[in-house]
Amino acid sequence: MTTATPPLLEHVCEVALRPNDFDRAGHLNNSVYLQLLETGREWGIAHGVDARADTLVAMVLQLHLDYLRSVDWDPVGRVVVRTSLAEHSPYSFSLAQNVELRDGTVAARGRVRLALVDPHTKRAHRVDLGAMPARPESPA
Repeated sequence: MTTATPPLLEHVCEVALRPNDFDRAGHLNNSVYLQLLETGREWGIAHGVDARADTLVAMVLQLHLDYLRSVDWDPVGRVVVRTSLAEHSPYSFSLAQNVELRDGTVAARGRVRLALVDPHTKRAHRVDLGAMPARPESPA
């Protein structure tokens, strides 16, 4: 059963953009948004789930991304990726992610559903978000 109102468990990460992240039209390339969503790994670390030191790895089951506003060329460009827990079930959880401009405007909205899998057996494991330690929000 999916939890209807999970705890917020938000994490904010500021990311510097590189010149090669932009296409010839001066817009942030669509594939870069997916790379930005990978900062969701920091969400886990900030909340006590560090897959780098565990026997389980997070596997993407589903990804949805809406492009809402272009991110235009800026030689010192930065965006903010805001990640929070959207929902969870016994064997998966979803992260809601926004890619935001410096003024807070949401340029893209993503949702990633993940499972925890043993890399050797390829078997999914139960997601126990209740075992995550309560941690204060990390600074951006």
